[in-house]
Amino acid sequence: MKVDSKTLGLRLLLLGVCAGVAITCMIKINETYDPLARYPYVTEQNRPVILAHLDAKEIDYMITQQLKPDQYLEFINEPDFSIYNTLFYARAKKAQDAPAAYIVNFINKYRSNFSLDTLTRYLSHYSYADLTSFYENEQILHEDVQLAPDPAYPYLVLNENLSVYRYVPDGLSDLEGTSLKSEAAQRLKAMLDDYKKIVGENGSLGLESGYLNYEQVLDRYLRATLVYGEYVDRFALSGGENEQQLGYTVALTGAQRWDTLVAENKAFVDYDYAKVEEELGEAELETQAWLRANAWRYGFVVRYPQGKEEVTGHYYQPYLLRYVGQKTAKAMVDENKTMEEMDFEEELQ
Repeated sequence: MKVDSKTLGLRLLLLGVCAGVAITCMIKINETYDPLARYPYVTEQNRPVILAHLDAKEIDYMITQQLKPDQYLEFINEPDFSIYNTLFYARAKKAQDAPAAYIVNFINKYRSNFSLDTLTRYLSHYSYADLTSFYENEQILHEDVQLAPDPAYPYLVLNENLSVYRYVPDGLSDLEGTSLKSEAAQRLKAMLDDYKKIVGENGSLGLESGYLNYEQVLDRYLRATLVYGEYVDRFALSGGENEQQLGYTVALTGAQRWDTLVAENKAFVDYDYAKVEEELGEAELETQAWLRANAWRYGFVVRYPQGKEEVTGHYYQPYLLRYVGQKTAKAMVDENKTMEEMDFEEELQ
């Protein structure tokens, strides 16, 4: 049917009016739309703050994740604040208090190095400054090294790939001028006292070193490189990687002499200790034998035993003991296992 020009004009006008009404309605809807309508935690006080700092996408994320104002309002005014890091900011603040700007900068820069759970554990044992130093120095120099999330774990095994960096254990007790974790110190004293009763005053055991801090370990490691060269890691590990930083490991009288003889005879190369033992007195050999047979009764094991060098990566150190508790120590001796070979989760059950 042919439409005359007047009717066509009216129809076009009607369409124009409808389009105008629709556009006007959309504008009015947009003007009255509340982007926080779905957010149950909005108040008259926090509304303007949220709207001033977050765009539509960020608000949608906040609502979808059901982030609460007390998790981010303390940080939202910081220039580098990111709503996507809210849970990390809040978790860091709770684990170890610090200024909001400091926390925002720390999380934004190092978030890829930890999960929420490991962040909590890290900040329970390490300071922000130490974590920053580790990420900026240690990991740059040694890409494969990771930070131990729980350096207080009593069965922690350290190596060149796992570090406690500058961690300082709590609960240290003094024993003959050295420091050890309290329980380890008590049991070690009992062992030394019993050994003294058995062999008499002339054969008594003493302590050469217990807990060592990062700087002490690093200094020893650097000096050891001059003696052991490319084999240095069979003798000692660098700062952060030496278990004497944990407070459970102790070097008894004779350790330094043994290490010196091992170095002089180059026994650390092929793990042949025959010449070293030839230079030891009968009393020294008897002490070593006694420690191997009885240290477990007090909760200690020889940390780097003979015959397990390929497992531990260290040469035999008969005077270096690690406290693991009597039950675990007995199991290790009975099964002829090192800490590297133990399933400690199973032992704890």
